[in-house]
Amino acid sequence: MARKATVSGGEILFALGVAVLLVAGRSMAMVLGPQVRVSSAGLNNAQQARLDSSATASLFGQFRTSMADFLWLKADRYLHSGVDMRGMTKWEKANDEKMNRVANAGGKTEEGSREHREETTAVPSAKSDWRGWLGDMDREIKPFKEMGNHAHKDPKEALPLFRLMTISNPHFIPGYTVGAATIARDRSRLGEAVGYLEEGAKNNPQSIEIQSTLGGMLTAKLHRYDEALPRLKKAIDLAEARDPDTLSEDEGEAWQFAYRWAVLGRRDANDPKAARDFARAGLKRFPDDPICKNHLAKASGKGGARP
Repeated sequence: MARKATVSGGEILFALGVAVLLVAGRSMAMVLGPQVRVSSAGLNNAQQARLDSSATASLFGQFRTSMADFLWLKADRYLHSGVDMRGMTKWEKANDEKMNRVANAGGKTEEGSREHREETTAVPSAKSDWRGWLGDMDREIKPFKEMGNHAHKDPKEALPLFRLMTISNPHFIPGYTVGAATIARDRSRLGEAVGYLEEGAKNNPQSIEIQSTLGGMLTAKLHRYDEALPRLKKAIDLAEARDPDTLSEDEGEAWQFAYRWAVLGRRDANDPKAARDFARAGLKRFPDDPICKNHLAKASGKGGARP
């Protein structure tokens, strides 16, 4: 039987110790280059020039980014009971029936967990493993299970890892969006989740995902529609200002959800004109969006379920 991998106390202490070093390094980098914004993507020309001119900031920036990535992998591994996953190759996508394709139980994404797209387990399943008995041994030694219809462990236990991600690299977007969704699983902590996203928005003013997630949380969880609207508008404006071909998959999805939450929020705030305007604008960018289509159909009296 495959052993279970968990986040051990020693690993967490190690991560905490490294985080302390990262914070100290961050302070030193701020002294030497106070305007440098170290990030793995999205730097403008002026920021890149400042980054290149500060060797210390560059060194610690690389370290911080790597640490955030490491913690993200640790959190993901914990949520999946130690099972490592990776993206599928083109051949694997074409021969998908042979692969241990990863999917959430019931095809749904749990709150505080990410959706899986075209992923498979790092250790191959028996049906796709050509190694024979060596593959069987690998699956016995390393954490493995069929992930075609899996559920996640309670992500609340991984919350310290998300906090460490954003301490080590305050520009690590998933640390804020997934971490806030995890906090929000406890309705008594919704204010904390919103505050966490607001911190992320302050550190990452150009992030489409954070603005969209914050607007969606204010709309769906707290029904603070007027407070959510500027966040959703900003997410849309940030996306509109970008070349669509340069948007990541997460950014494109956040852009679409910003339109959806804007439609639903304006509908529930009794602002039908604004809801229709957002729905029409959303359909120009996402012609098949069901929320926008259903809302316009209902508004025009042609039927359609309440979005």
